[in-house]
Amino acid sequence: MDAHVFFAKIYKIGFIRFVDVPAKVSRAFGEDSSSVAVKGQVEGVPLQTTLVPRGNGLYRMAIHGDIRKKLRVDAGAVVEIAIERDEESREPALPLAFVLALRNSPKAQSNFRAMTTALRRQIVRYLMSVKQQSTIERRIPKLVRALERRPPKAPKSKRKPAT
Repeated sequence: MDAHVFFAKIYKIGFIRFVDVPAKVSRAFGEDSSSVAVKGQVEGVPLQTTLVPRGNGLYRMAIHGDIRKKLRVDAGAVVEIAIERDEESREPALPLAFVLALRNSPKAQSNFRAMTTALRRQIVRYLMSVKQQSTIERRIPKLVRALERRPPKAPKSKRKPAT
């Protein structure tokens, strides 16, 4: 797939900066998905993110803080964006000690697998954000206990509308 190139103005919702993906580009990614993994560039700076729906089959895209800092831009700036669908796996590489700990706790493993890929990536970042292996080894049992206590996610209700 070829990259879709467009210009967009950055705006702010809460503390997150977004751009609206033009209708033509949004349609190229399809309306069948609630979100679309993409990769590309913002003003030449590499980007890996997810398009999120904004209604009527259109998407918006967050502009991460590290990209804005590199480009020295903020809300109000117009930037050139080139994106394409990202078919690569977004699954984090799990540390071996964490994999072994999850194998010993089916409930923690099930709860971990039920999380979104983004949340699993955050957990791995938390585990690996330390300097010493001993800190990772202390964090893993605490994390497994927290996962065991986590209530299972309830399935979405498919209630029929009242007639």
